[in-house]
Amino acid sequence: MAASFSSLKTEAGLKELNNHLAENSFIGGKPSATQEDFDLLAQIAPGALDVEQYPHARRWSQHLRTLKTAFPFRQWPRSGGGSAGRGGGAGDASGKGKDQARLEGLLPNAVEGKVCTRFPPEPSGYLHIGHAKAAMLNNHYARHYKGKLILRFDDTNPSKEKMEFAESIEKDLGTLQIFPDKKSHTSDYFDQLQKLMEKLIKDGKAYVDDTEVDKMRQERDAGVESCRRNQKVDQNLKLWQEMLAGSEEGLKCCVRGKLDMQSKNKCLRDPVFYRCKTDTPHPRFGTKYKAYPTYDFACPCVDAIEGVTHALRTIEYKDRDEMYKWVLEATGSRHVELVEFSKTQFSHTVLSKRKLTWFVENGHVEGWNDPRFPTVQGVLRRGMTVEGLAEFVMTQGMSKATNLMEWDKIWAINKQKIDPVVPRYTAVGKDDAVVLKLDGPPKPVCTKDKKHPKNDELGDRLIIQSQEIWVEQEDAEAMEAGEQVTLLHWGNAYIDKINKDSKTGKVTNLVGRLNLAGNVKDTKKKIHWVPKLEDQVTPILLREFDHLVTKPKIEDDDDIKTIINPCSVIDTPAIGDPTMKTLTKGTKLQLERRGYFIVDSTAFPQGSQMVLLKIPDGKAKDMSMKSKVDPSKLQGAQGNKGEKAAQDAKATGKAAPEADAKKGKKEEPKAKAKAKAAGKPAERPIDDITRLNIKVGRMQKVWPHPEAEKLFCEEIDLGEPSGPRTIASGLRAHFKQEELEGQMVIVLCNLKPRKMQGFESQGMVLCATSANGKVELMQPPAGAKVGERVTIEGIEMVDPDDKLNEKSGKAPWEALRDGCRTTKDKVGSYKGAVWMTSAGPVTCKTVADGQIS
Repeated sequence: MAASFSSLKTEAGLKELNNHLAENSFIGGKPSATQEDFDLLAQIAPGALDVEQYPHARRWSQHLRTLKTAFPFRQWPRSGGGSAGRGGGAGDASGKGKDQARLEGLLPNAVEGKVCTRFPPEPSGYLHIGHAKAAMLNNHYARHYKGKLILRFDDTNPSKEKMEFAESIEKDLGTLQIFPDKKSHTSDYFDQLQKLMEKLIKDGKAYVDDTEVDKMRQERDAGVESCRRNQKVDQNLKLWQEMLAGSEEGLKCCVRGKLDMQSKNKCLRDPVFYRCKTDTPHPRFGTKYKAYPTYDFACPCVDAIEGVTHALRTIEYKDRDEMYKWVLEATGSRHVELVEFSKTQFSHTVLSKRKLTWFVENGHVEGWNDPRFPTVQGVLRRGMTVEGLAEFVMTQGMSKATNLMEWDKIWAINKQKIDPVVPRYTAVGKDDAVVLKLDGPPKPVCTKDKKHPKNDELGDRLIIQSQEIWVEQEDAEAMEAGEQVTLLHWGNAYIDKINKDSKTGKVTNLVGRLNLAGNVKDTKKKIHWVPKLEDQVTPILLREFDHLVTKPKIEDDDDIKTIINPCSVIDTPAIGDPTMKTLTKGTKLQLERRGYFIVDSTAFPQGSQMVLLKIPDGKAKDMSMKSKVDPSKLQGAQGNKGEKAAQDAKATGKAAPEADAKKGKKEEPKAKAKAKAAGKPAERPIDDITRLNIKVGRMQKVWPHPEAEKLFCEEIDLGEPSGPRTIASGLRAHFKQEELEGQMVIVLCNLKPRKMQGFESQGMVLCATSANGKVELMQPPAGAKVGERVTIEGIEMVDPDDKLNEKSGKAPWEALRDGCRTTKDKVGSYKGAVWMTSAGPVTCKTVADGQIS
């Protein structure tokens, strides 16, 4: 049983903890750590455990931090019993953080000690943040179930693969603390795969096709069978041998699985399973093999051969699930469970390896580790921590909801990791820096101050005081003669004289006098500074980054050359604290009033300029000193919304929102007890359900999206004078076209219109999704009117937002979505409050306790 202590914010509590740990390795008295250990550690302030005063507690805390770094996904057991979180437990029993997504209970038929997962990257580029999520999830489940993780290189396309990429992938996995139990290559099984394919051909389940590529594509699109589909097995085997030999005739051929050419899912229309490639030697086998399996054939076969029990795949592969199962069945292979999770997508971010390669090869970036790149090496070089990246993945979990995320959340998590442990220094912008002459010591004087105000473990840093110091032009311009200011880490000073350039108005120099007896609480301005010691200060280049591309969402058909940001690197020369010369490459720090940085290049040899990269902190507003890059724009924000509204109003002749507010509108009636406070929609809380405009609609027309295999295009009548809306939805994998036409549906109407593969989508059809992935429409009862707004029982339905903010951290739908679920009676609800229409509640057919999205 775990011990209890007084508050660990007090000296008494820390003494009790230290005494307990003098006789025990861990809190619960067991030989290994439990969740109680980590819960207690979280209550202790950084730097509180002095090594001399609390040696046993200090030893314990350092060991726990090492464990957390080594095993970021491990679910630690409670001291009172078995493993926490097993079987999808909730709440504290799962060891789940407050923002952590549910991870347990999501692997069907998982048995402890028998689970085997795999991470199968293609060695055609460096790992990016999307790959990192997949690798971490696979590693988590392998470790949680005491199973096995396989790293398998999918090396089936020699024209793209390089040993350099394979080596970098292994290195990055090690950096992420992911150590596979086995490493393999798909090419290890080329001989077995050839035998399996030959068996399919002999069984009449595959055929060799020499149809020209463009014609084959047209036939597949039209559902027309190839003229080779029914040719004799002997002819197929003959051509198969030509392919294996890489002959002129074989190079014209490919092997196609005989699936279903009339399937609505075009992926199943006789997919290609083998093709010839002789132009590039294989990185491992040279020219030994001439025919190579496609991923669609090799992956399920090798999964079965290697003993994989659970194949984790992003939701984009859903249309190929039936093909995966077909291959397993047709080859007589063992069953493998398919488990899906959402694909990682970030605003203004290129994740396509083909497009990333273009940036590298055309010299638009330094390399694959460029800080603007979403590669693991790129984000770590920019200041991301492995711990922060791991926690971000935990907050995403195995969710199947694919959203275009902003970077602010992951950087905000990272800030929480670095803020308590990085030292503080100072630097002043070199351009227009202002000299403040004081009545200070005639010769420089050295004093000490903490490197971190709340973390004594970081020690002290040297502060050099001199008669002349550098201050920021921005600070100097804000000062007034006779004003008292505080010089950080020194004391107060009066500004007696301010000299300015008569032409530019900029401050050229200041004269002041110290008032060290003054109270820092009496001053409004707290100023950072650097001593004016020309031979001792550290020359610095502060480097900030904007997005590499100007478009928020990158489509497959986008021409990257047209959306490159020509100004994605912004440099600011600065004068740094003399003690910064000792900082090594990779050191993270905070420049006071400027933000967080990481050392990218040191001040060595002597006289060299140190390069510091700005680490984003997830804030829409920067710190005290103005940044050259607007953080709100970095995070995909619209910026200057009030100004934009005024411009829009002027263009349309309508009053801006601010003007409307002054017109003395009729007061809203007081809301009921459960209602949120009324006001302009954008001013109401982010989790105010009334900000959503959810309406009853009728699907008038449904057709397959011509460019996207997963999407339906729909025309939905919402009772609007402008006519039906066009909406694109990902329902194609769940419904047939004829099942949707004419259906009454529930639509979220105030999302911003967006292009979905060239088709304008003006809303979202709401569905319920069960724990096992079953999707059903949310529907109104008979008698509900097209166009009526769905209400929430017990809540006064004030006006919704005109268009919902979609910026992460400010998006109402993002904040409200998790609370929108079906009840055990299959009724739509928000936190238990029923969704209502004039004819009764909104329901679905069979999904109980399902997520509505």
